[in-house]
Amino acid sequence: MSVHQAVNIAIFGLSLRTLNELKEHVQTAVPNHIQVKWSNIAEPQLDILMINQVFFDSPNIKSLIKNSNINVLQIANDLDKNSSIENDTLYLPLNHLHSLHDWLNERLAQTQEINNTAPSEPTNTIIHRKQIKDVLQEIQNPRNGKIQLFDNNGLIAIADPRNEWVWQNPSLRSLQTDSSLNYTYATQNDQLWITDTPQQDLKQWLWNLLWISTDFDELCPSSASSFYLDIWPQPHHKVERQQILRMAACFAKGAQISVVAAQLKLPEQRVKQFVAASLGTQYGRVIKDHQANYHPQTPQTETEQNFMKKLFGRLRNRLGF
Repeated sequence: MSVHQAVNIAIFGLSLRTLNELKEHVQTAVPNHIQVKWSNIAEPQLDILMINQVFFDSPNIKSLIKNSNINVLQIANDLDKNSSIENDTLYLPLNHLHSLHDWLNERLAQTQEINNTAPSEPTNTIIHRKQIKDVLQEIQNPRNGKIQLFDNNGLIAIADPRNEWVWQNPSLRSLQTDSSLNYTYATQNDQLWITDTPQQDLKQWLWNLLWISTDFDELCPSSASSFYLDIWPQPHHKVERQQILRMAACFAKGAQISVVAAQLKLPEQRVKQFVAASLGTQYGRVIKDHQANYHPQTPQTETEQNFMKKLFGRLRNRLGF
């Protein structure tokens, strides 16, 4: 019985339609005795990365490639060069698979040779999850001009940290991301579409992105037990708005996470999600427990209910809800 080889391949920064089409072509071009395992870009044992040429110069992508033996195939669009591969760049659309087949066979042979001869060593690949705090800081760094925000699924938005504006990709189906969130600098061509797209407040938009994505728990340190909110978020989703504002009202006084969870009858993880989004957008800071001034005596007293109703009324008027 023949032994099947396996190859880990990640495709990064393409539209869903193009990604699915490329996957089908790769399956056809790879020899039958090799099993393709579709992986995330953060996979430590990644063999091949196929990446939109637009994102190739991203600092985190450069770091990932530098610290590994990944074979990289850039993806670009050029009708005149369609289906050809030049300097490790595949030009779409794919009308035939000859070049892709040859490229894959050559790289797979090299990978197999390395695996057979190189001693097994612990992988020290730098992945996005370890760098997400740095990425968020750069997204909000006023020294940066316009930048592209993207993740494994492609372009999310164009941001202008200097002026604190953001333009969300109009073709984005839902505002959500994961720990592959990254950035690269935006050229003039990259910015052509933003003139017809509404601009939004960068920090408020980013808070909502982190809140709804629920993949950023590490932004709330495990050692953190109390939090102070400096800036109130403006939640997009009406269904969750009251819950979010209730948490904000507690943390605006400085509060223990466990106390807020108990007082509002919420899972502690949900409250930590609020803290994580707020820390990621620099809306607040971790404090010592003795600095927390929110000390409810009894849950939901009539006085507190009246206070909260008045507070929400003022917020709705001020924020335009």
